[in-house]
Amino acid sequence: MKFPRVSGSNLEGDHLPLPGWFEGDPTLLVISFQWQQRSLVDPWSSVAEQLAARYDDFEYYELLVVDWRSRMLIGRTRRADLLTSDQHDRMIVLRVNKRQFRQSLGLLGEDTVYALLLDDDYVVRQAAGFPVSSTIEGLRTLLEDWEDARPPTEVEAGQRTNSTG
Repeated sequence: MKFPRVSGSNLEGDHLPLPGWFEGDPTLLVISFQWQQRSLVDPWSSVAEQLAARYDDFEYYELLVVDWRSRMLIGRTRRADLLTSDQHDRMIVLRVNKRQFRQSLGLLGEDTVYALLLDDDYVVRQAAGFPVSSTIEGLRTLLEDWEDARPPTEVEAGQRTNSTG
């Protein structure tokens, strides 16, 4: 399924057209619906940091989905000050019709967090709740497959030629 076209903003208030703004190939999105779900978001962020350190083209973002009518100003609350600088840079707030957003992605409710892996704006993997070892290993395997299938860069191709010639 294709990720819906929505607008988000970072904690500085910059407008971000999604999914086009995402820089990863692939991209992991950790979606929460309440600030109180940080205890479920943080383990995913930890896994994503490890994967980003290993796979060059992989990126991840945290999406906090709030109702478009919400008056919450996340960037101006003390809660945003509790984030590390990396979390702060990766947090995107979506002000949308939450029900429609959930339905467009097949997300069943707002009581847990979701992790979606995107490739070319399409959801290719989805998990809910706490990251379990089988899900993490599946992500690693998938990223290794992507890396193996990726065409070599000019530098990599030159290194292969020099090492064989």
